[in-house]
Amino acid sequence: MRKIPFLNNILKDKEFTTKIYIYMSTKAGGDDYDPYEANYDFTNLNPIIIKGYVRELSPETAFWKQYGLFQNGMKEILCEARYRKYFELCNRIVIDSIDYQVFKSGTGGKTMITERPFNIIRVVLSRKD
Repeated sequence: MRKIPFLNNILKDKEFTTKIYIYMSTKAGGDDYDPYEANYDFTNLNPIIIKGYVRELSPETAFWKQYGLFQNGMKEILCEARYRKYFELCNRIVIDSIDYQVFKSGTGGKTMITERPFNIIRVVLSRKD
């Protein structure tokens, strides 16, 4: 997929982008570990900070574009496609001190990742309950 320098430069500009904190984690068996239940303890590592264009999605937009999504406090992120794995594998996402659902938890479509043209992805997140 080709890049358009102007578009990719906008996604790196401070005036248009917001910092997104992505937390990966390590998995370890705790004191109450049982191999049959697989109850692991997850410890968050230092965040990976990326920049992306973040905007609030209104309930009407969320309803008409994606059926079945939770409509309160949704954010839409446009960022480079190289960050797709980060969004798929992380255990915590924080934007402006607010936690959002992660793709890995499989919470019924509350997080969506869509490929867009010009090496960009669109990530739709909803607030954690």
